[in-house]
Amino acid sequence: MDTRLRYTAVLLIITGVFVASNIYTLIPIYDTVSHSLQIKENHVVFAGSLFSLCYAVGLLYFGPASDQFGRRKIIIIGMLASAFSTLMVGLVDTTIGLYTARSLQGLTLGSFAPVAFALIFDHYTERTRTLLLVFINTGFLMAGILGQLISSSITALSVWNNVYYFFAISYFVLFILSLIVLPKSKISHFKNRAILSTMTSLFKHRTLLKCYGITFTLLFSFVALYDGIGRYFGEQPEQLFSLRAVGLTGAVLSLFTGRLIEKFGIERTMFTGFAIGMISLIAMSLFHSWFALMTLSILFVASISLLIPTVITLVGTLGGTHRAKALTIYSFVLLTGASIASPIVMLLNFQFVLFLLIGFFILNFILGIFLSQELVQEQHAF
Repeated sequence: MDTRLRYTAVLLIITGVFVASNIYTLIPIYDTVSHSLQIKENHVVFAGSLFSLCYAVGLLYFGPASDQFGRRKIIIIGMLASAFSTLMVGLVDTTIGLYTARSLQGLTLGSFAPVAFALIFDHYTERTRTLLLVFINTGFLMAGILGQLISSSITALSVWNNVYYFFAISYFVLFILSLIVLPKSKISHFKNRAILSTMTSLFKHRTLLKCYGITFTLLFSFVALYDGIGRYFGEQPEQLFSLRAVGLTGAVLSLFTGRLIEKFGIERTMFTGFAIGMISLIAMSLFHSWFALMTLSILFVASISLLIPTVITLVGTLGGTHRAKALTIYSFVLLTGASIASPIVMLLNFQFVLFLLIGFFILNFILGIFLSQELVQEQHAF
């Protein structure tokens, strides 16, 4: 691997963490923003929903758009636009301003994930590609906690607006680095109809649909749990901070997922992830102490960090020649799940959040069983 590709790999991983962090920055400061702007807290949560909607549009649009305009160009322009839209969030002083700025921020940040995945498939060998995808997805997972830690820490030390000034500066720095580091990309001459036809056919793929069903629950569960814990420990900020920080250690498991898949097989690895997640959630529903939740949250994060690389490996394999577009849909489904978790969780108390997540993992077990049967049938077909 040449030097430029090494730098590109590092840049994509760092950018992934900073981009995904902004999905979560409002979660720990809903109350602070509502007091600052003198609006109801559910209006701030609605701003998060608008972010989610526009982020989803960005994820679906920019992946195929990069086929026509080039991966490098989309990422560079997207980073610059993200810097300005994030700055706008920090400058708002009205409800409409918050809605508009968060919507634009969601749209512009949606330009990164699917294009980065496609760029990796364009420029890296299969072995390096798998490792990079694991690192980027681990970054997305860590961002779920890191984004909240950065947001709550900056707000505790100053004002909430500085959270977005910090990220605006970060995105501008990443824009400069992308301009310098990213390799030139070939432009594909696909017709829009062909792209839409391919995307539609992927949604009709029965086995892929089951993978996408599991994908949706992963970051949804992750965000929902930490949002629920945040509300449960709302009056104890020090305990909440340490609980979030300790949970990060569970994300380390994702770095070893490739070896686990090689040794035990993709299906066994997947069901192990389901089992760890289910056990940790059932235990959390029984034990609500700070120490118990801190310990069990490590197990839960470990299960998610095991499942994300496993599912992306399945999606990449099943996508075949349309792998890049299958991964565009994967990133859309994964991060849409993360984005809509908070508005839903706001309606539930912590115990009901845990019951909902247990239900998701039961559903994942069922989908996993059908998925395994279909994979066996496909292997016999060949």
